[in-house]
Amino acid sequence: MWVKRVLTLFGVSCITAAGIGVWHILDRPVDTIVVSGEPTEAEREWVEQALSSVPLDGILSTNLEIIEAQLISMGWTRQVTVRRHWPDRLEVRLHKVVPVARWGEQGYLAADGEAMELPDEHHDLPVLSASISTPQQTMEVYRLLQLFASRLNLQIVTLSESPQGEWLVSFGDGMRVFLGARDVNARMQRFLRAYGNALRHQGQSVDYADARYTSGIAVRFKPEVRHEDQLAGAITGASSLSPTHNGS
Repeated sequence: MWVKRVLTLFGVSCITAAGIGVWHILDRPVDTIVVSGEPTEAEREWVEQALSSVPLDGILSTNLEIIEAQLISMGWTRQVTVRRHWPDRLEVRLHKVVPVARWGEQGYLAADGEAMELPDEHHDLPVLSASISTPQQTMEVYRLLQLFASRLNLQIVTLSESPQGEWLVSFGDGMRVFLGARDVNARMQRFLRAYGNALRHQGQSVDYADARYTSGIAVRFKPEVRHEDQLAGAITGASSLSPTHNGS
């Protein structure tokens, strides 16, 4: 009986040893990492830098979750999938976050207002900045104002908030609109009504408009069209662009 037990244990030991031997044979060192998801050259460099601190063991023993977590920590990947391809290759697939706007000088914002850094520069995006509001709040203001502006084929290129909480919008043609700190949406729509009904048909380029008045707006045309110190008459009651105005 004891002989049978010894033989059984010996057989189990042999199978275990064989399994370990096969594992070591199959667990070949990782030789190649393939990155897919249409990464740019700069993004590839960031991936290489992120992976430089991750221990790569064999193709079977390498912890894929550690690699995924390290790549997600770069901040511009919404999801990362890492798969093994025997005998010696790992495939990394990046699902990138698409930036909607620039945030200040170097940062970017996703559609939900999440701030992030990107390897590449995107100069064609609108630039948002705020002294008081959060990135999420600023993105909400931008998206709503751009919705209004798009009805007249206007594109916001900058949206900024001053330390006093006053918003300033600039469009692609250089036109600026001062919206103040209160009733921003209503003031934007008031300006757009004036622009759509009258201003864009004047044959003159608007330099800036002040919509911070209680009722109406005031407009200054660009110097090359009209003399710099000439002001257009108030659209609905404002007669000048004096620094003092009703409300903020």
